[in-house]
Amino acid sequence: MAKGNIRQSKLRRFFAKLFAAGLMFAVASGVGTAPAETLSKPLSANDVSILFPAPRSPGDLVNLIAVADLAGPTRAPQRLLSDGDFARFIANAENPERPGVPDSGARHIELPDLVKKIDAWFVAGIRIDPGAPGLSADVIAQFGRQPQIRLIIQPVTNGPEGLKVHDTAGHLIFSFNLEPDPPLDGCAPFPRFKPDDEAFKAIVRDVASLRDQLAAAKFGNVKVSTAGDMNVHPGLVGASAKPFRDALKALLEKHLSPQRLNTMAVMGISPPEPWVFVSMLRVPQAGLIPVPGPTLDGQHAAQMFSIVGGTHVVPRPATNNQNPVTCRHATLQNPPLPNANRKGVSTADFIDASVPNSRVREIVNIIADPKKSHFFNTDCVSCHTETAQPLVRKVQSFAVPGVNRAVLPKEDWNVRNFGWFPSFLHGGPAAATITRRAAAETADVVAFINSQLLNK
Repeated sequence: MAKGNIRQSKLRRFFAKLFAAGLMFAVASGVGTAPAETLSKPLSANDVSILFPAPRSPGDLVNLIAVADLAGPTRAPQRLLSDGDFARFIANAENPERPGVPDSGARHIELPDLVKKIDAWFVAGIRIDPGAPGLSADVIAQFGRQPQIRLIIQPVTNGPEGLKVHDTAGHLIFSFNLEPDPPLDGCAPFPRFKPDDEAFKAIVRDVASLRDQLAAAKFGNVKVSTAGDMNVHPGLVGASAKPFRDALKALLEKHLSPQRLNTMAVMGISPPEPWVFVSMLRVPQAGLIPVPGPTLDGQHAAQMFSIVGGTHVVPRPATNNQNPVTCRHATLQNPPLPNANRKGVSTADFIDASVPNSRVREIVNIIADPKKSHFFNTDCVSCHTETAQPLVRKVQSFAVPGVNRAVLPKEDWNVRNFGWFPSFLHGGPAAATITRRAAAETADVVAFINSQLLNK
């Protein structure tokens, strides 16, 4: 070998040794390497189902999030709920049925003028959900999986009679999807949702960060634990309430946009009752429209629950929660799933008839199970009465695991799943309410996020 080549070879070996030594030193000293990422602890029910305390005085409103104050991303001038969408929300609530549809017997929601102004509406609850209409393998196979943030909103006014929480509630549903998969046979126009999990993981990380900041006394200099049974969120009471409320508002404005708002729902009264339920969907060209109930007849969009009269649930639903899960139903499908092909239960089975308590328990066990019952096979009234009715009837062996007793419905006409119920029968302040159905859905959400999305 030539002397020049020998010298070059020695130099290469020399620099290689220096490089290795330097690399070893850098590793030992931590220079040039990223610290190990700290894994987030598993989330709890109160982290993903966030219930605000019901206001009792005008001073409590500062700790709530006004819908009119929610901006789009990066504080865009456009509100999260635009004037146009709010106008459609109100119009659909009061006139949900299409022209020419026969009268079903359900009355119409009547909203006071003050409630028709967006300034009256506040966020009562926030639900973080990685997969509507359900997280079981059977539901996902039929419908796909749609991650959502759902805002439960309710009107609160302060007039001559003082502060009033109205017996009305809405859902604003913001979705996180990629281009969907084609619908299964017979299920058009509904495609199978494809989740945008990367966008949703960012939400999960921020939710976990807020939980950790609460525990570290970053809000109001008090340490707050979110563990335990579902309740009014512990960070929204006491010294942490206002700063934590501000952090929640920032989280919503960071991740939500008007373009993600594709679904709404409303429950309102024809004073002093009945309670009327209507769902809405954004469709091309037409915008937000009331949609026929998936368990009704393919025509009617409203369902009513009434104290008076011999029939309390109108129209009577034809549910499908005892058949294998299918994407076939009665909403915008032509033809709708025939009643003869449906098999299911509803709370109308015992509200409008005399059945033994054992049968009541069987019925509500099915309705409260998200693996069996969901929006497309179970009616609205059933999902909003499955806890209050058996509790008031004192059905033996009926229990609501995972929910603090303080927020269980105390009255059979409380139709809240997750929100504030003002009793027109007994008066008093509005009652924060969580049902077994809400708890069961939340348990599924927590299990899915912790196993599939957190730290991924």
